[in-house]
Amino acid sequence: MAQPPPADLKRSLGLRHVFVLSTGGMISSGLFLLPGLAAAKAGPSAVLAYLIAGILAIPAMLSIAELSTAMPRAGGAYYFLARTLGPAGGTVTGMATWLSLVMKDALALVGMSAYLGIFLDIPAKPTAIALIAAFTLLNIVGSKSSASIQMLLVSFVLLAMAAFLIWGVSHVGSGAGSLDPFFADGSHGLIAAIGLVFVSYGGLTNVASVAEEIEDPSRNLPLGMMLSLAASTLIYTVGVLIVVATIPAEALHKDLAPIHTAAVATMPAFGAGLVVAAALAAFASAANAGILAAARYPMAMSRDGLMGPGFQTLSRFGTPARGVILTGVGMAVVVGLFGAGAIAKLASAFVLLTLGLVNMAVIVLRSAHIKSYAPGFRAPFFPYLQILGIAIAIYLIAKLGWLPILLVTACIAVALIWFNKVGRHDARQAVGAIHHVFERFGRSADRGIDREISAAMQSHGLRADDDYAGLIARAAVISVPAATDISEAAVRASQVLGIRMDLDPQQVSDRFLETGSLWIQPSETHPTATPVAFFDNNEDDHLVIAISESGIVIPSEWGGRDERVNALFFLAGTNAEAGRALRLAGELAAYLHSDDAAIVAEAAFEAEVKQALLPDLEIGQYLLLAETGLGGLIGRSIDELDLGDELHAEAVRREGKVIRATSDLVLQADDQFTIIGPEGKLPVGADLADLVIGS
Repeated sequence: MAQPPPADLKRSLGLRHVFVLSTGGMISSGLFLLPGLAAAKAGPSAVLAYLIAGILAIPAMLSIAELSTAMPRAGGAYYFLARTLGPAGGTVTGMATWLSLVMKDALALVGMSAYLGIFLDIPAKPTAIALIAAFTLLNIVGSKSSASIQMLLVSFVLLAMAAFLIWGVSHVGSGAGSLDPFFADGSHGLIAAIGLVFVSYGGLTNVASVAEEIEDPSRNLPLGMMLSLAASTLIYTVGVLIVVATIPAEALHKDLAPIHTAAVATMPAFGAGLVVAAALAAFASAANAGILAAARYPMAMSRDGLMGPGFQTLSRFGTPARGVILTGVGMAVVVGLFGAGAIAKLASAFVLLTLGLVNMAVIVLRSAHIKSYAPGFRAPFFPYLQILGIAIAIYLIAKLGWLPILLVTACIAVALIWFNKVGRHDARQAVGAIHHVFERFGRSADRGIDREISAAMQSHGLRADDDYAGLIARAAVISVPAATDISEAAVRASQVLGIRMDLDPQQVSDRFLETGSLWIQPSETHPTATPVAFFDNNEDDHLVIAISESGIVIPSEWGGRDERVNALFFLAGTNAEAGRALRLAGELAAYLHSDDAAIVAEAAFEAEVKQALLPDLEIGQYLLLAETGLGGLIGRSIDELDLGDELHAEAVRREGKVIRATSDLVLQADDQFTIIGPEGKLPVGADLADLVIGS
């Protein structure tokens, strides 16, 4: 099973981008359009409905953060759910997620037409359909907001809303609206409003689709999403409080531009204009980004063999035109058939379905005990938090009324029929992590999903404390004879690893075969492969590189097809830090796809192999003999050595074992001391002693 090459997407998005993308996906229809419709159901307690909905979104937000840090790949919720539930579940979730985006985007353009109607005497539905056509055409020709433009738009919306909140809060209690009676329709109205406005938090899934481009996703994804949900909930709650307190109930319940009406009552004239501009910017940004994202779902499903191959075809503008057109047609049908309130209910229903499935995915993946599932962030209170999230989704969908329930049920039924008639024969993805759970009951698991999740970690990027350079410096390099297969290479590598980890070599070799995590980096000139295994008593990561001039055969029991590779990289990680080993393996794979891999395959000496894997760095290895100039280092701890800012002590090889060079490690006679530094900066021989002890 060949490992695909690393994606070309660069990690250029930081914490602020995560915050902006997530917040931009939420601050739209929920704020500028829905407050009046929510107040019609719950009265003034619509304020509480937004607050409770934000709190109820926390389980799904934490689950999305976990999945995104475990599989930081472009594709978002569909990618997670298809790899968890298999192709049948992938068909259901792909269709449901696509429909949730279609509904949300349709609602955004209904809202945009309402705000345009403030200045222009135009019919609402035809205007919304015309806007759908315009944004569809825009996406066909390839115009999309960059992260920088999106940041500017969302920043403008947030600044405008901050001004509205500051001015508006002072009018609470003195406006024409009333907070009494707060629960106009009791708990029934409040619960109905919570379900209605839940679509406001559907943007939580947006950021998952760009997880592959986020720097340090283990930190920035969960933190950015938490800040975004907190900020959005605050803006919604205070904003709706101002609306309810300043607009009379009979007018508010029919108002599709309530924020503008409240701004006219509480702000100077320019402030009301600022709010309208912010609303139009929010609607345009949400709709354009939503169409862009929704169009990729048919394309992703087509790549998995769950839809016709035509959806993979790109237009001459380089866009998935068929997916864009399908999305635009779907939005137009929704706007033509339903009013704003019904669209909001349907959008919330499909958002709830998607978020419920996301919570289920975390339960399945953790229960499957897949070694390669090693998220950088783990949602707390497992599995109770996820069970709560699923229960919330089911309960709120049930409270939305018969139409959302009917359409959600129809979506699931149509998706399963489609899969059985079309997708079952063409599906190219693994059967899903859920089969690992079934394995406990006598059903077989699919090891392909293990390798696929493992491969997804290649997109994760290193954390600050992941010592890739040290891993390479501590690595052992062995040569294997001609006509060798991976089993023989594993035996030889396991002998080295067994000594380093104080384990029986046969146990080490068996563990590599059992784990089944093998990444093959194909190449016409220098193919390589990286077997990864995890051990309970191993406190560090160890690497053994096996090279062969004639190639090493990988048979089917190891996950290959009898292809030959020039080098094998046996990476032994620890179960306690499985994610770290997978990130290191991903970084290694990135180098093995470069031209430096040719040097690895052709290298005759250990130093050449290591040098090829450490661009712009050099490795120095110094044998500490008492009778040489380096004898002055014997008896000194690493902490006593003055290596400066550019040189780093990485390892000591002592009596066949490689020891990490910690600050309290004392050097002994006959140690081989390894130092890493920039090219041309390493001292030669005895000069090292002069440099580090000042003699």
